[in-house]
This record gives sequence, C-alpha cells and structure tokens, in this order.
Amino acid sequence: MNVSLNSWRFYEKVLFRFFSIFLGLSTIFCWNLILSFIFEVKDYTSQYHFLIRPFHWLDQHIFHTGYDPSKHESFPQDNHFALVFYLTFLLIALAGTICWSLMDRKKSGYDKINYWFRLYLRYTLSLIMIFYGIDKLIPIQMRYPSAVSLLTPLGENVRFNVLWDFMGLSPGYMIITGACEIMSGLLMINIRTTVLGYLLSIVVLVNVVSFNIFYNVPVKMFSTQLLLYALFLLIPHVRSLATYFLLGKTAQLNEIRYTPGPRWKYYSLMFILILVPLSIFLFFGRHDYNRYKKNQSDDRQQKIYEVSEFIAKDTLPPLLTDTLRWKRFILARQEAVIFKMNDAKDYYEFTVDSVRKTLTLHDNPDTLSWIVFQYDFPAQDRFSLSGKWKGQPVQIFMKSVSMDSMIIQKEKILWVNDD
Repeated sequence: MNVSLNSWRFYEKVLFRFFSIFLGLSTIFCWNLILSFIFEVKDYTSQYHFLIRPFHWLDQHIFHTGYDPSKHESFPQDNHFALVFYLTFLLIALAGTICWSLMDRKKSGYDKINYWFRLYLRYTLSLIMIFYGIDKLIPIQMRYPSAVSLLTPLGENVRFNVLWDFMGLSPGYMIITGACEIMSGLLMINIRTTVLGYLLSIVVLVNVVSFNIFYNVPVKMFSTQLLLYALFLLIPHVRSLATYFLLGKTAQLNEIRYTPGPRWKYYSLMFILILVPLSIFLFFGRHDYNRYKKNQSDDRQQKIYEVSEFIAKDTLPPLLTDTLRWKRFILARQEAVIFKMNDAKDYYEFTVDSVRKTLTLHDNPDTLSWIVFQYDFPAQDRFSLSGKWKGQPVQIFMKSVSMDSMIIQKEKILWVNDD
C-alpha cells in the first residue's frame, strides 16, 4: 500500500478500509491476553461469555461451522469458537468496507488515519512479542520435561508434547528465541528501527507459525494473526527494500509522521509509549522469574521409584499382562503417576500426612473413593507402600532412581564429538 501525500488509488483505499477494520477488531484478543495476565484473571473463557449467544446465532444462520456452546469452549484458540470469532470480524470488515466506501467516495487518501492505525498496530504487536519473549528469555513457557515425560516412549506422545519437551530440554535455544522476540518488539517501538523490527518479527513469527502448524499447537490462528500484522506493517516498505537489496540502488524507508498537536501532547504520548512496554517488561519479568524459581524447586523434588516387589497375597512376577502390579511410581509436580506393567499411566493428585505417614491418591472429589497408603522408608534409597489397591490388600516395595541416571540428563554439549 503506497503511503504518501499523493492521492491513493481506488484499490489502496478499499484495502486500507478492509484491513484497518479487520486487523483492528482482531487486536481485541491481544489486549485481552495482556490485561488478563496483568490482573491475574484465572478464567479466560468468562470474558467471552457475552459472545456465546450472538456467535451461536451467527453460526446457525450464516457460517455453519458446527459451533455448539454446550460442547465447545468459549475462547478463541483453534476451535469452533475461534472460527466464528474470526469469521464474524471478517463479515464486519466486509460490511464496514462497503459502507465506508459508499460514504467516503470523494476521499483522496488516508495518510493521517493510516499513520495512527499503523502506530497502534505496531505497538500492539510489539507488546505481544515482548510478552511472549519474556516467557522464553526466562525459560518457563516450555518447562524442562518432567520425569513422567522423560520416561514416556516418544511414540506415545502427541506432537504438541514432543515440541514442548524438545524446547524445554534445551533452555538455551528457548532463551535465544525469546531474545529475538523481545528484540523485534523493542525495535518496533523506536521509529528509526521499525522496519528492522518488522523484518525480524516476520522471521520469528514464520518459525512460530510453522511450529504451531506442524506440531499441532492450538494457537495456529493467533500466531497467524500476529504474522499478518507484521506483513501488513512491512508492505509499504517492500518496494524500497527490493530497490536496495535486489537492484543495489539507494532507497529511503522514511514514513510520514504526525504529531498529536501541542508539544506537551507529543511528549506525553512518547512517555506512555515508552513507559508501558518498560512496565510490562519489568512486571512480566519479575512474575516469570518467580515462576521459574518455583518450577526449579518443584523439579528438584521429583521422585522416581522402580517397583522391585509387589505383594498381593503372593508376590506377583513382573508380567506385562498383569493388570494389578505396578512397574513404576513417580511423584512429580503435584501429581502422582502409576506406570502399569504395559506402560499405561494412571494420574492422581496426592497429599502426604507426615505425622500419620500416609500418602493419599485422588482423582475426583468423592473422598470415599480416595486411596490411602501407609508409607515407609526402609532404607535410604527404598520406599514402601501398604494399603488397598483395586480392592485388594497390597504391599509395594520400591527402589529410588535418580533423575540424573537417565542418559539424556547426563549428556553434555560438546564442541568436539569424536567419541
């Protein structure tokens, strides 16, 4: 789109009307994420409940995606609600473009509106890039794989878990990607480096969108939305960039700039534009650092136990067909996981009473169904449970296994790999 003081072509005006409405409406999701995190909103879906009825009506009469509020989550994240969410914005943008074009036929161009809209969109994208970048710079978005994940065969994982474990297993790589996201966001804030910020954000977001698509991460629509922002912002500079890089000629990347009037308004706007990203960086950074420290503490408390003896009347041999015997027992990140002999897993929440020496497993609010074991530590690396399992009295003797005994834990990163 040509951004100049000359008269705009007809198609440029139509495209601007459409994208300013569509992209502008879609930023609602971005600000919702940021504000929800700042104010620590736990239930994200509650903020979209007012859209359930109108979206259901629109889907029944216009879109026909199969959206059913009784079955589908009311949050726009790669689901039926998201389809209706974006289709509704698309419909509004089409209708708005037609009405705007009819009412504003004599308008020669939208230089000033375009400047302020691009500033708003650039600012929104910048904050989102910083927001997600901090979660990687302080490596918490993809946590280091738990003991359960490390002991689960690769073929039993979904692609999402494979990606999360692969990223979490290499926090250094995650830190670099987070630094790139933050750098692209910061570059977009400074008017002199905006184009470089657009280019870096496109590189980063193409990588993110690719991961989300090919590893089936349920934020494909949102990450594509962010990539569309970056492309829209870069389009006015494509000709200049092509002139410089492809033709070897000089080119300018200057944009038309407008000020909000008196100097005090200008400086107030600059102060806000700098203060908000800085505040978000410090707020999210502190919050993420506290989460990182807690995650580290939780990970150090993980326990892996291999079952050496399982007694139910008689000692049960370790047969793969046995549905009563355990193979492994893990306490990790506020959950207890029982590995059956065929490597199937049962997940439970657990509570420990150190006075009575009881370990309680539960997966529902019915206390009558909770499983209570007496526990003991016969030796330093031994752990035993006694109680009822599937209605039978059992005694379970286990041996502690160190997390560091796994090859992937012991492997070091080497520059020279001749061995």
